[in-house]
Amino acid sequence: MPNDRYNYVIIGGGSAGATLARRLADDPEVRVLLIEGGPAYEDDPKVRYLKESLGLVGDARYDYDYPLVEQERGNSLLRISRAKMLGGCSAHNDSWALRAPDADMDRWQQQGAVGWSAKGTAPYFDAILREMKVHPVTKEAELSQAWIAASAELSMPEIDNTKGEYGEGISWVSLNEHEGLRYSTAMAYLFPLADLPENLTLQLETLATRIIFDGTRAVGVETDRGTFFADREVIVSAGAVDTPKLLMLSGVGPSDHLQEHGIDVVVDLPGVGSNLQDHIESPVTWESSRPAGASINGLDLGLYAALGHSDEDFDTQVTIGHFNYWLDAPPFDELEHTELAFTFAPNVARPASKGRIRLASSDWRDKPLLDPRYFTDAGNEDEAKLVAGIRLAREFAKTDALRDWIVREITPGPSLQTDEELGEYARRYSNTVYHPMCTAKMGDPADPMTVVDPRLRVKGVENLRVVDGSVMPEIVRVNPNMTIIMIGAKAADLIKEDHR
Repeated sequence: MPNDRYNYVIIGGGSAGATLARRLADDPEVRVLLIEGGPAYEDDPKVRYLKESLGLVGDARYDYDYPLVEQERGNSLLRISRAKMLGGCSAHNDSWALRAPDADMDRWQQQGAVGWSAKGTAPYFDAILREMKVHPVTKEAELSQAWIAASAELSMPEIDNTKGEYGEGISWVSLNEHEGLRYSTAMAYLFPLADLPENLTLQLETLATRIIFDGTRAVGVETDRGTFFADREVIVSAGAVDTPKLLMLSGVGPSDHLQEHGIDVVVDLPGVGSNLQDHIESPVTWESSRPAGASINGLDLGLYAALGHSDEDFDTQVTIGHFNYWLDAPPFDELEHTELAFTFAPNVARPASKGRIRLASSDWRDKPLLDPRYFTDAGNEDEAKLVAGIRLAREFAKTDALRDWIVREITPGPSLQTDEELGEYARRYSNTVYHPMCTAKMGDPADPMTVVDPRLRVKGVENLRVVDGSVMPEIVRVNPNMTIIMIGAKAADLIKEDHR
């Protein structure tokens, strides 16, 4: 049984938290407690096998499944999937394992996240990509080879983002996968649980309800299974949805909002819950003339295009799948499905729209209010990029390499042609790529909207850090899971340095 006193208490055993916990526990002199809301699922085949990933979304055993508040212009019916298990979303997602573009990391440094440039993060990316068994997909699928040829017809080169190479073009993706098994942070750093070091304690199926402060010093955490104390630090790694929720329940956040709910203010931090960014996508699907061919999970390729008005080398990322669009919850259940199909799903890599997370009440049992405010950017850039992405898909459909694969366009369908028609379709059938980030952003402490400094310490309090995707100053343009794991690895060194 665990005791109640540790050097470090980490709240959340997901992509960052599991990584951080194991690295801190490498020092046998420290005692680390890792609190995780879900089970370990160490031997559950639905979690272990990558081919089962789509079945986890929306299943209450595995998914916290957060609804949205009514969206002004976007799809109010979509739901934000967040993993309820050890390993977090690394144990729950499609395992696209992409190193963030160097340019994105350099932008973090320019925005006040000193030390988080491409140079400052490269050693950590190098390490975690090895430890997570990241490798390129197999390249045998006939349909995937046709996409490579079609891209060449459109003068979009083959690039290799398995090595961090980005720009306009098409790339085979890399996966954190090994012999059909998803290689999550739980697999890489914690399993088998029976062999964990004695100084690392796991408290599973336990939900944090409030961080305990002595004045402005974080000293522990209340949970639904007791109270645990930390004599060095409390570290919140609950993810971009639940981290701001827990901070606000604990009195750290926008003072007016906390007072509305009768919560005593420990420190007024208006940035908590703000700056919410997510990748939003819309599908183009064709009926296929024949099977795609062998693939690890049917998601072999990513395509990158510059479809907006910025000077970035790409602002749109496309997922190419060997099947109908992967979600059949409302409103996607309205879309036609055929036995053989393939999908081109562009997403807005650098979203201009930003939302927020707020408390529904002061009761920790209540889910927070998620308002991504999709498609509300003043210039309507996000919608325009998806429309351009649909038009790009139709250009691909005309290529010699793909023409014989296509029986017909299923969605949006040939009857929709104008920008207005395609924009309405893109918004109605938009879906999250399940990448909510940036809700406790890192940066210059002088910035009033910054929540943590570049060492991930929460402003205005002591012995409290945030280590997860919420600290991103802005969302990276690719699938962010490897970046979140990198944050956990780098945070471990920062913490060790600060306590030497």
